[in-house]
Amino acid sequence: MTAAGKAPVNADATVLKDFNDRITKYVALHNAAVKELPPMKQTTNPQEIVSAQKALAAKIREKRSGAAPGDIFTPEIRTRFRAMLSPTLQGEDGHDAKAILKDDAPTAVPLKVNADYPEGKTLPTVPAKLLLNLPKLPKEVEYRFVDRHLILRDAQANIIVDFIPNALPAR
Repeated sequence: MTAAGKAPVNADATVLKDFNDRITKYVALHNAAVKELPPMKQTTNPQEIVSAQKALAAKIREKRSGAAPGDIFTPEIRTRFRAMLSPTLQGEDGHDAKAILKDDAPTAVPLKVNADYPEGKTLPTVPAKLLLNLPKLPKEVEYRFVDRHLILRDAQANIIVDFIPNALPAR
């Protein structure tokens, strides 16, 4: 107990709870956008799939018209994520993770909230060692790395939800 009679607060837990709350809020917005669109029919037609994806992206952009960098990855969350990622890039395992990131790295991906993740660009594999150190995400969103930057991507709408510039230390 502190002098004020309250239990001490775990700052890391508070930051991670804030992140999870922000993700939950985004997923609720995503799901609301899905409900406003005609239901997607089962199809193998790539044009229909891309069309549905673009409609969802447009609806999400409409609902997040004022979205800005840091809406999910606040400065405190960015700092905590960088701290969680840094040790995983040390030693032999870290060398392997860096190699995977470098091999899959796409180029010319804009770091812009609500921007489309560019068509035709690779979706780099996130090494399992890095994923294990990050909070688990719901299926609607995923982590991706572009160079040293961590992107939070809407997997269904193919848009960049938020990002952490220089999330990984210089190689």
